[in-house]
Amino acid sequence: MAEGEQVLQEQIRQLGRILGETISELSGPGALELVERVRQSAVALRQGRLPGGRDAFAGAIRERSVPELALLAEAFTDFFHLINSAEEQHRARAIRARDRLDAPIEGSVAAACEELRGAGATAEDVQALLDRMLVMPVLTAHPTEARRRTVLDHLAEVAAALDRLDDPRGGDRGRRAAEERLREVVTALAATRASRTARPTPYDEVRAGLLVFERTLLDAVPAVYRSLADALAAAWPGVSLRIPPFLRFGTWIGGDRDGNPFVTADVTRAAFAGQRATALARHAADARALWRELSAAAPAGAAALEELEASIAADRERLGEPPSDNRSLRPDERFREKLRFVAARLEASRGAGEGGYADARAYQDDLELLQRALSASGLQRLARGRLEDVRRRAEVFGFHLATLDVRQHSDVHARAVDAILAQGGLAGYAALPEARRVAVLGELLARPSLPAPDRARLPPEARDAVETLVVVGRARRIAGPEACERYVVSFTSTASDLLEVLLLARAARLAPDELRPVPLLEQLEDLEAAGALAEQVLSIPPLRAALRGELEVMVGYSDSGKQVGYVPSRVALHKAQLALAQVAESQGVTLTVFHGRGGAVGRGGGPANRAIRAQPRAALRGRFRVTEQGETIAARYGRMDIARRDLEQMVNAVLVASFGAGAPAAADAGDERERRLERAAAAALDAYRGLVADPDRLARYALAATPMAEVPELRFASRPASRTGKVTLEALRAIPWVFSWNQSRHGLPGWFGLGTALAALVEQDGLQAAQALYREWPLVRALVDDARLALTQADLDVAAQYARLAAPADRDVFDLIAAEHRRTVERILEVTGDPGLMTPWPAVARAAARRNPYVDVLSHVQIELLARLQQEEGEARERVREALLLTVNGIAAGLQTVG
Repeated sequence: MAEGEQVLQEQIRQLGRILGETISELSGPGALELVERVRQSAVALRQGRLPGGRDAFAGAIRERSVPELALLAEAFTDFFHLINSAEEQHRARAIRARDRLDAPIEGSVAAACEELRGAGATAEDVQALLDRMLVMPVLTAHPTEARRRTVLDHLAEVAAALDRLDDPRGGDRGRRAAEERLREVVTALAATRASRTARPTPYDEVRAGLLVFERTLLDAVPAVYRSLADALAAAWPGVSLRIPPFLRFGTWIGGDRDGNPFVTADVTRAAFAGQRATALARHAADARALWRELSAAAPAGAAALEELEASIAADRERLGEPPSDNRSLRPDERFREKLRFVAARLEASRGAGEGGYADARAYQDDLELLQRALSASGLQRLARGRLEDVRRRAEVFGFHLATLDVRQHSDVHARAVDAILAQGGLAGYAALPEARRVAVLGELLARPSLPAPDRARLPPEARDAVETLVVVGRARRIAGPEACERYVVSFTSTASDLLEVLLLARAARLAPDELRPVPLLEQLEDLEAAGALAEQVLSIPPLRAALRGELEVMVGYSDSGKQVGYVPSRVALHKAQLALAQVAESQGVTLTVFHGRGGAVGRGGGPANRAIRAQPRAALRGRFRVTEQGETIAARYGRMDIARRDLEQMVNAVLVASFGAGAPAAADAGDERERRLERAAAAALDAYRGLVADPDRLARYALAATPMAEVPELRFASRPASRTGKVTLEALRAIPWVFSWNQSRHGLPGWFGLGTALAALVEQDGLQAAQALYREWPLVRALVDDARLALTQADLDVAAQYARLAAPADRDVFDLIAAEHRRTVERILEVTGDPGLMTPWPAVARAAARRNPYVDVLSHVQIELLARLQQEEGEARERVREALLLTVNGIAAGLQTVG
């Protein structure tokens, strides 16, 4: 075992001991005895030493009372939170150790630059790529963050204490203090109820999103830019390469109203205000830090400082004398003098006072002026130091922090437009065929002006749609156009779905090209029609003008996966991107594909670096937008070291995967490999349709053998789990669909059908050809390797216990799942040539083995509680439900995925 792994194991044991002591202190020695007895049985079960095996383990859990089951759920949930903290610390420790090495680290921007140089990229090639690049993670509030905010705060303190334990500078005294602090925080964690008492509001979600920027992203992003600048200088010495602000952030938090009646115009207004306040507060802190640092004296009479002096004079005329905080300046402290005015103007901007910055560009101009003045004074190192990070932060985050996307369902827009046009005397829009809708909307949008609707007389849904866009317009004027640039239309299927957004924007008094409507293609039929839709959209003048030379299309992994299964969904997404790339090439526009991925494999999850490299080069070409969904945000951006490294890995993949993408998209689409993959996907679709052939039977099985029926009651996010309020397979969102199958260890959205697809590949072309596809085609490799991760999180022995909750007549659903599971594991091992699913990733295998016994405890507790939930009523049922919520938190933490 490697030294780092030994440290991790010891830290986990230490946390386990502290948690055990805490359980005994809070609940008594008997509670600890119960937890320890069940823990030992679970370990023996996994090692094959438990008499009677899993049935005996299930029987022992069945004998426990509801309070005892709740105690077990709380204890093992807390243990998983602590394991996760230890593993995050282990990862941060490894990152720091690798950072001390001279050689570029795999996945870093330095490694990307070396790989590009080795592939023959010139400085001109790299500059062209940088100039067109866009890497934009987009934070979303959904699907869930199973942990309470309070729990996350406690875990942040655990991470801080573990960090202090790792710091040798503290000595024995520092270590003892860190251990005592760890005991305090574990006590606070164990004494906190892990499940929420109320569903979080959208305002809660907005505040949680802002914390991510405050804690890590505002610092991590400039660090990535600095690393890239150093790597470019090392790879192409003597060449000055310009790095535009390609790495930016978006957010849906406060703007995603699709199926969420709680996100209103007021929520969106609060989101914009919170983002602006957060950005300006950080800029103000930066100005104060720079004032402390830039104490250097300016050289007397330097002609190069004339611009600085002129700027100070203009500031003085604009503001008068800024407050001095009783700190007098020497006459030659001209950099500090300028920073006094910068701070004053930022403060005025925060309070909307006179003399504030008109926009973030004016603030950046002042920072760049300071850099020029320092360089002219022979202080280049100061110009390139902290000041460069501050300038980059201003450039990337501006006064808006992150670009907020508005998202709404296309049906809502159709109803809103129908109401607005009826108010203006054009009734009957909703009944028009598509061609007439396009004609009517095109004629209206061609007019130089349109009468404003009487918002007070509109139906509530239409009124909120217009008022939201009024809020957007105001935010763009206050914080700059980057505050909101896109409007995502869920379930887009026709061009009128996008034209309706433009009409609503005009009704809110936005200019014709202020917002770019972005189609979200989620269903198989819409993905298959992606190219035709793009052709039509670009042929309609108002839409083409609004797109401003960029065709952005969002592709959804969740709904397509639920509709047709894992392999057909991934292949359809791939083909849609190729079709879009062909249209973009023929029309001379830039293509940006926006990937709606989740944390779980069944929703497009998996390592981001691998996912990016699997994209068609013709569709990527340096531009990548991707959702970072609720359950992945804390994992990727909760700690500074990890956030920086994950961002670097994303940039690394976009750089490397985009180089050499000069071949026409049609050439990729016509590759023989594409046809072979299509045939394999068709076989997988047949297998999936066999599973869903009797939807009523599948619904009965899923509602009994997973927590799916309870999902609408789980107080995770502000978004309802069902679009209609009904718990049916049709109404249930794809997110809780994946969530429920993962909780019950079936995990089928992340792998079902792959075995059939691989078998079809082998049957068509032979095993060696299938193996070559896996080795040589990143798409197939990602398809297989992501499923390997999902299969590691699944466990059919445990799922079989859940299956017993279903009616006997419905249990053959499990037989279908188990047969495809066996086929998938066998075919993966055959095609990869590996002896085990996790052979290439031993650390992942060790983590899974470490967790499995304790996930077993929570799974069996959950199974028992699901059974009792159907038998209880009133207060007794509520106690069972609360305990069930604890198991959901725990399994999510143990598997490190929710949905």
